[in-house]
Amino acid sequence: MSHDVRMIGLWFENAGMMAMWLSLLLRAPSAIRSPQQRGLWIAVGAAAITMTLKRDPLVEVMSRDFHVYQAYALATHLCGVLSAVVVMDFVLVTTDRPQREWLHLGSGLAIVCLIILGARCAPGMHVHESAGSGGHVFWLIVIGIHLAGNVLCMAVCRRHWYEGGKSPLRTTMGLFGLGSCLAALTWVGSLVQLVAGASWIAFPLPFISGVFCLCRAAVIAAPAFSALRRARRDATDFWLLWRLWHDLVSAVPWVALTPPRPRLLELLLPRGSWGLLVYRQVIEIRDAILVLREYASPDPPFPYPDPAAAPDLTAAHAAEMARWLTAACHAKNRGQGPRTRAAGLSALGGHDLVHETAFLIQVADAYSRRAPGGAGRPAHGSHPGIQ
Repeated sequence: MSHDVRMIGLWFENAGMMAMWLSLLLRAPSAIRSPQQRGLWIAVGAAAITMTLKRDPLVEVMSRDFHVYQAYALATHLCGVLSAVVVMDFVLVTTDRPQREWLHLGSGLAIVCLIILGARCAPGMHVHESAGSGGHVFWLIVIGIHLAGNVLCMAVCRRHWYEGGKSPLRTTMGLFGLGSCLAALTWVGSLVQLVAGASWIAFPLPFISGVFCLCRAAVIAAPAFSALRRARRDATDFWLLWRLWHDLVSAVPWVALTPPRPRLLELLLPRGSWGLLVYRQVIEIRDAILVLREYASPDPPFPYPDPAAAPDLTAAHAAEMARWLTAACHAKNRGQGPRTRAAGLSALGGHDLVHETAFLIQVADAYSRRAPGGAGRPAHGSHPGIQ
């Protein structure tokens, strides 16, 4: 039974470690270029390397020679200590504390002590392999450095958790703090095992390490998740605006930067990012409105909406603009000339790009319901290059 629990724990730990490696590879290009993200990426990368070096297949290969095994174990511990030091340095940077010389000096002295002790007393890869007072001192230094780094991270993450409000930073700091708490718990377990010889503590540690790996993977991949959410939102906005944009630039083709393509082709093979395409749609729709307002009646061609039916003033304005645009496109496509008085279409809309996009999506929705057959498609003429 205990063997089965241990195997399940190791499998879970390996799965978490693979997730951590995947997130590191996913974020490598942007994290290496960003000074703000580089320190955290290196720290998590060092932790992933340390956990990889502790895998049983690698340990079995290295344990065939005693001296090679001890050098391998020492290198593994030094990599883990480096990870803890980089995390502490990253935390101090984020808290605007430039005085980090004490950390660099103390960590340098600790690494020198570990190298000397590791070369003389053979501490081994795990706590239960430690023998003699030198090995115990070695492990106490390693555990102390890791606990100091994790406690510092927990304190900083706790402060950001309460100050962050409802923001992605609050979620990220919460996950980072949870991972640090779990890592501290594993090192406390190692300390108890070292001092009291409690072998039963080794069974839950792989499960805790697996959750720690998942937390670190989520922290590293958080910007990628935000980018995916932003891309999904931009693609949705592009899809919703496409009908209105296509009909307007077909009616007023000279406002379009390039001829519109079929919707699926534009979505699947975009000429630029989806966010840039949405920005282009908003600009070209607005340019088309400036032209089409001269073809719309200054008075609404349809009755104003019932206030009880449209309590939202923005929705009422969107429906009003959709009616005006439908009438203006019909008038222009029938060959009517510009009117002497322009309709006040350009006065409606949002005060920035986000609100303008949301408003035009409401206009596009009302326009699609009003003109299911494509009221804005020209009967004569087309965009250059469109047959």
